[in-house]
Order: sequence, then structure tokens, then C-alpha cells
Amino acid sequence: MIAQTVIALASVLALFALAAFIRKVSDKFFLSAESQRKAVHVGVGLHAMLLPLLLTREGFLVFAVFSALALLVLRIPGIASEGVGASLHSVQRRSWGDFLFLLAVSLLFVLSAGHPALYVLPIAVLTLSDAAAALVGTEYGRMRFGGEDRIKSVEGSATFFVVTWMTAVTILLLATDIPRQNVILLSTLVAMFSTYVEAASWRGLDNLFVPVGIYVLLFTWADSPTMVLAAITLGWLLFLIIVQFAAPLVGMSPHAARSASVAMFLTVVVVSPMNAVLPLLAFLAVLLSRPSGDDTELILDFVATLILTGVAWLITGTLFGINAIAFYSGSFVAIGVGYACYAYRGSRFQFLSGIVAAAVALPAYWLLLPDMNQFTGWVPQLPIVAVVSLVTIVAAISEVVRPRHWNSTAPGFRFSVIALVLLLPVYVYEVLN
Repeated sequence: MIAQTVIALASVLALFALAAFIRKVSDKFFLSAESQRKAVHVGVGLHAMLLPLLLTREGFLVFAVFSALALLVLRIPGIASEGVGASLHSVQRRSWGDFLFLLAVSLLFVLSAGHPALYVLPIAVLTLSDAAAALVGTEYGRMRFGGEDRIKSVEGSATFFVVTWMTAVTILLLATDIPRQNVILLSTLVAMFSTYVEAASWRGLDNLFVPVGIYVLLFTWADSPTMVLAAITLGWLLFLIIVQFAAPLVGMSPHAARSASVAMFLTVVVVSPMNAVLPLLAFLAVLLSRPSGDDTELILDFVATLILTGVAWLITGTLFGINAIAFYSGSFVAIGVGYACYAYRGSRFQFLSGIVAAAVALPAYWLLLPDMNQFTGWVPQLPIVAVVSLVTIVAAISEVVRPRHWNSTAPGFRFSVIALVLLLPVYVYEVLN
């Protein structure tokens, strides 16, 4: 373990040295802040791809802790603006992309044990495709879309697609036994999905959504028949076209529509359509919650809530070895009812809206639960519907009693934390008994 700790510490120091070197070079050759950031991004990504060769699972845990501390140091105001951290944080926009990248690498390291392609491919896409797209988009991008900190270019997105497709084909052919026709379809699906996610993400969330999404797609569908892969790929393309034309009809902004479509697609293709019912009902509650103006922030809040809740239960199920899909769906009963209360905040109908939402979501959960149990082979010891009902009541009360002067334009994270904190001990109890 001592040797692993030394390697982990040396790896973190090497990343510090890389950031310092890029900062020195940028001062000499007047590199832009974005160029510095991308150079660090590429160096860190290439380094991350080598970690399974250097570290055991325990050693990686040490590395992750050291890295998190190092990222906090790089955010100290003086260091972030003028010192080593300037190579990462001199770009003037809010982003947690550095921590999200570390989180993504940590998830992939744990989840992909024994399957090199499931680790290397997602990181390679995030490293190479993102850098190539930024270079082309910055220098040659003319057709722009998005706004605020989400400005992208058609030229950059096209580059992202091409580099991702080539990277996926190369790695899948060299590192897996997947049939060639499936490699082409999988690479196309991964490239389409990744390009769309990268274009729709905000505040560095693509550093988590892209690699984890690729992992989930490969893990779920890599062994599927060719016709199934073809159907999923064409279905994804058709879905994007429908969303593009339907979004204005329901008053959704383009960015909100893109982000929601990514989240809904992942939900349906990763879990079964049956297990996507509760998240979809929660999304309907979000649509009711939208303000009269721009709905982007609220829908992005739900997208982040959907992805992060799914990742949390995926990690939990993987660590304990028992699928947590029943608890995942139960979380969205609480989240959906919470959003229903949020929709009528400040209104005398707020409590009634929560009751109506619960009257829809809880029976749906009760009806779907036997199929979830059959899928996981899990027989609950506790009356799980009653437990989910209690968690739902807590989520609803958290919104009803929230003081009006507490502005909350992103309530999903609060509802998700409530569901996770209350349901996780129940899951552990069920697993141990």
C-alpha cells in the first residue's frame, strides 16, 4: 500500500507540474485562457487513461482524495487567478468541470474493472474529441448556436462527431471482440449521443455526462443483435428530429429541449421503458413548474437531478451487488411530487397539487414494483411502498414550508438529496437482511 500511495502522490504532483509548465509556456507564447485550459484537459485525460496500469483499486482511492484536495488548492483565489491554477480557471465562466472529470474517472475506474474499453473509450472521447472540437470551433467556427456560457459552433460539433466516431471504431476493434458491423453501429450511436450531449451540457457537466453516458451505452447494448443496435441508432436520430420540431409547440427553449431529450433517451435505453415511467412522470411535473419566461434553468436542474440520481443508485447497486432500480424509481416518486408542489409555490393549491401528484405516482410505483422485484430477484423485507410514501411526504413538506424569501430556481437537487438520504439506509437494511 505504501508503494501505491507513493505512485498516487507522484501522479498528482505530475499533474501540478503539467499545469505549471502550461502556465509558463502560455506566458511566453501568449496562449489564450481557453487554449491553456484545453492543454491541461488533454494532458490530464491522457494521464487518466494510464491509471489502471499504475494503480490498484485502493491506490486509486488515495489518488482520488489527493486529486480532490489539489483541485481545491487550485481554486484558491490567488492561485486560480495568477498562479498554477490560472491554466484552468482563467476562463471567466462558472464551471465544476474539473471535479466532475475526477468524479467521472473515479466512476469508470470502479465500474469498468476487467473491461479496458469501457474505461479507455469514454475518457479518450472526452479528451481528444473535446480538444479537437474546441480547436476547430474557436479558429474556424462561423455557425454559432447556444448562449451565455454554452456557445457552440456547428463546425466544432461536426469535428467532435468525426473524432469520436474514429476513436470509438479504433478502440472497439482493437480492445473488444464485438462484431465489425456492431462496431460501426455502436460507434455511430456513441458519436451521435456524445456530440449532442456535449452541445447541450453546461457548466462543465459534459465532463460527467459524456463519459458516463458512453459507459452506460456500451455496457447496456454492446452485446445486442445488429438489428437492435440499428433500431436504437435510428430511434435516437428520429427522436432528436421530433424534439427539434416539437419543442417550440410546448414552449421549451432549444437548449432545454436538447438537454431534456438526452436525459430522457438515456433513461429509456438504460433502464427498461417500464422503469422510466416514474422519471417521465416527474418530468411532466417539471413542465407544469415552468415559469412564464425562460424555462431553461428549471429543466436543466431536472436533467442534472435525473442523471445524478441515476448515477448515485448505479454506484450503490454496483458496490453492494444488488440492483437498486426499485429505489431509483422510488426516488422519482418523491422528486415528482416535490416538483408538483413547487409548480404552485405561493398558491393555496400547492398542498392539493402534491396530493394529486402523489395519487398518480404512488399507485404507479405500486403497480410496477412486482416487475422490478422480478427483474432484480429482490424480495423486500419492509413495506417499501409505505417507505417511499413517507419519503415523498418529507419532500413535499420541504417545499410547502420553504419560506417565500428563499429563492429556489433549482429545487431538484434538494428533492434528490432528501430521497437519497432517506432511502439509502433502507436499501442497506434490505441488502444486509
